[in-house]
Amino acid sequence: MTDLQQDDTVQDIGDAPATAPSTEIKFALKNGAGEVSVDTSRLPDDVYREALMQGLKVLAERAMSKITKEAYPNEAERKAVIHAKATDNIDKMYRGDVKITGKASAEKPKGAVMTEAMRLARNLVKDFMKSKKIKISTVKASEITKAAGVLLGQDPSIIETAKANLAARAKQPITVDLSSLIHADPTLVAKAEAKAAKAKAEKPLSAKQAGKVAPRAKGAKPQAHAQA
Repeated sequence: MTDLQQDDTVQDIGDAPATAPSTEIKFALKNGAGEVSVDTSRLPDDVYREALMQGLKVLAERAMSKITKEAYPNEAERKAVIHAKATDNIDKMYRGDVKITGKASAEKPKGAVMTEAMRLARNLVKDFMKSKKIKISTVKASEITKAAGVLLGQDPSIIETAKANLAARAKQPITVDLSSLIHADPTLVAKAEAKAAKAKAEKPLSAKQAGKVAPRAKGAKPQAHAQA
């Protein structure tokens, strides 16, 4: 009987052929001028490196609109802030934390979920501070909230924990009537109403509202204009 040797490099019948990664990159032109594509495999090495460098430069210089001469009059300080921001952006690239053009961003949690998530994140920040022997009373609440926001952005599991907490809370109804213990404070009610009225008064009119003419009172007659 003849032994048949199998070549491991030959694909079995029915195996799908390996698909080579695409080297074509499509992007939209400015002013809505349409879309073009570039096959990077056809670019000379020096052109490819130039394109890559220009793209990396754009990513490294993102979110710097507020680093202006007005905000940082001192040139040395301004350059240091720009360099620090670029370094932070590059770290985000390594982590994959980069907004991808054309890709729909994940919907950020709102309302009760975000409130619970921020509460959890602040507690985690405080736990970190305690582990580093940093007294919470010596740090501004705004700094703790800022750190909590950064933590929340880098650890999606906090959002999931917040959702789970709210779901568990919804399954735990309050069986005691607390109505007699909870009363609206008149001062706080008046303060809230004044704040709402101020916000409504300061709200700018929409273009549609600005173009409207105030309706004439019922029964009122048009007034004749005096001729010069």
